[in-house]
Amino acid sequence: MGLFQRRPKAVLFDLFHTLVSVPRPSSVGEMSVPEILRVSADEWQRRYYHEDVLGRCLGRVRDGLEAMRLVTHSIDPTVEEERIIAAVESRRRRFEMGLVDVDPAILMALDRLRTEGIRTAIVSDAGADDVESWSLSPIRTRVDVTIFSYQVGYRKPDPRIYRHALEDLGIPASDAIFVGDGGSDEHNGARAVGMETVLVSRLYSIWFPEEIEARRAHADWHFEDVPAFVDSLFNVRSATV
Repeated sequence: MGLFQRRPKAVLFDLFHTLVSVPRPSSVGEMSVPEILRVSADEWQRRYYHEDVLGRCLGRVRDGLEAMRLVTHSIDPTVEEERIIAAVESRRRRFEMGLVDVDPAILMALDRLRTEGIRTAIVSDAGADDVESWSLSPIRTRVDVTIFSYQVGYRKPDPRIYRHALEDLGIPASDAIFVGDGGSDEHNGARAVGMETVLVSRLYSIWFPEEIEARRAHADWHFEDVPAFVDSLFNVRSATV
């Protein structure tokens, strides 16, 4: 059946940069968080996201204001509370946009998987403050299982997060495919538990197009986005790169 030897029984998806895209601040009339705080962008990104020094994504700090305050003051303890609050509110608005204003083609692709009897799961490295608006997302009711790292206390590429999702789905790894943008070394983690892997790049390339090529090496397949992957599953068109 086209590129895939057989249709999977389940598809596990990453969330951010895979199914949803948080808009760039400038595209929605916002300042970036480091600009609001007046701190180094590289240092703030490193501590808040890349190294997650607070363990936000492990559930160690779940309050968004506290997380913002602790990271900001670790860089510059003189930053005023008003700027910290403003940064939290701006970030919250953009994450809500990303979770709520989902590309209709992605929603149609998820609906198609369900119609065809393929079970789906979200496996996401996320802090509680990243998914405050999850209850409003049209994706929430379109997937069978949702695993956020802050809830379970481990994150990709830890094999436990994939196994947790597979156990909840009742599907073995050999009958599942993992789809994501490649962050958190997620494809190697999925491969380690026995899943085939798909890289999707359109949403991530909005932010970091220069990183796509390096991520291709860790996935079995590469598609522009989730709709292209789903089309290929049903042999409608080939969109591999």
